[in-house]
Amino acid sequence: MNIQKIFAGPRVKKIRNSIGLSQSAMANELDISPSYLNLIERNQRPITVQLILKLSKTYNISPEELEGDSDGTVTALKEIFSDSLLQGELPGYEELFEVADVAPNVASGIKKLHEGYRQALLRLSELNAGMTEGQDISQTALPTDLVQSAMESRDNYYDNLDRSAEKLASELDLGSGMFAALQDRLLKNHRITVQTLPINTMPEWTRRFDKHSMRLFISDRLNSYGRVAELACYLVNCELSEEIDRAVLRLNLKSPEAIKAGKIELMNYTALALLLPYKRFFQTSQRMKYDVEAIAKRFDVSFGEVAYRMTTLSRADMEGIPFFLQEVDQAGNKVRRVGLRGYPKNTFGGQCPKLSIFKAVSLPQQLLTQIVESPNGQAYFTLNRSTKQSGGAYGENMRQTAIMLACEAEFITDMIYASGGAVDRADVGQNCRLCERPHCAQRAEPPIARPMMFDGAENSISAFNFKV
Repeated sequence: MNIQKIFAGPRVKKIRNSIGLSQSAMANELDISPSYLNLIERNQRPITVQLILKLSKTYNISPEELEGDSDGTVTALKEIFSDSLLQGELPGYEELFEVADVAPNVASGIKKLHEGYRQALLRLSELNAGMTEGQDISQTALPTDLVQSAMESRDNYYDNLDRSAEKLASELDLGSGMFAALQDRLLKNHRITVQTLPINTMPEWTRRFDKHSMRLFISDRLNSYGRVAELACYLVNCELSEEIDRAVLRLNLKSPEAIKAGKIELMNYTALALLLPYKRFFQTSQRMKYDVEAIAKRFDVSFGEVAYRMTTLSRADMEGIPFFLQEVDQAGNKVRRVGLRGYPKNTFGGQCPKLSIFKAVSLPQQLLTQIVESPNGQAYFTLNRSTKQSGGAYGENMRQTAIMLACEAEFITDMIYASGGAVDRADVGQNCRLCERPHCAQRAEPPIARPMMFDGAENSISAFNFKV
């Protein structure tokens, strides 16, 4: 072991507090004076190698926890301060240790700020190169665009993640409900306590982890579904991080930022698989004939969570209806698109204004069913409903979206919606630019493959008249 001055006061104090000892009691067990221990905890005396070994033996902890940079924070800070922007500002090694120990949240903030700065420089470099080459920078793909493209072009089922989440779910004690089970698991397995905070205390976050106190803060802006989802996300990140990393690699994302964004997406996927274990969810869906709202009540989750989970039922010998899903916001912007067999962008599209999903955004909690037929004659059944971001303070304008869960119309006989009475019907296209249906009152753009007609003697109900 390298003999050097090691200042580990906050780490020693954390160990003492975690086992509920007073300074006098710990000093007695370590055969040192309380005043000396007090000086150590205040970083006014270094901790000796002999005392490190004594602490390790007495309290069954790793010497590395006291001796050095166990989580890489000091190394990261040293690299940050070696940036040319901070030339001449490099602090000493002991000072870096002190920042990492005494103010871990500050150290974490410095790391995140520098990472954001580094990414901004990289992005500016890419944009500059694109402009030099004459590219339209408005069409430049962002990391999130790359992730969405990768996910919507493949089956929305990740077998290893699903099975790992299902195994984890089987280990939870659900006697007091899912929130209590997740909370108990975090405490027992990771020594993390969960605390909800009022909106005014944590106005900009729904979840934050305080590494120094080992507390996970959840905002009470969230409803019960949102709080459970946040705990599930954090738990799978703690226990299934390696499995998620391997799944992200299979998305074949090229940039480091896209890989990070992909991990967030698959972390959310895994959390949902934990809340809705595959076999039980599949059997319940079949038994209840894919009644999304009723299934949501059965599992005590949101409509959106059940709808998304419907698109993942692709396990061998337990395959469900091949649903696909689209979510849009009030302006019609695409939020996400996924499907059990990938999202059918080339055949269905999803951007036709006649689709009920665009009507559902402004009809809170109203379920709209629709059968639509594409130009090639393929019919689809769609289920549409609005969703709203949970919680929020008085006067806060929360994000509202609409979800469309769809499948080929032939599967409607397997669903409860077959007996639902009148269903809206519409002839739709992929989008206005590719659709060649004439005289459409809802057409927003002319088709690119047909010549326009400009005739003062006649006027179509469509804003764009063209030759068929």
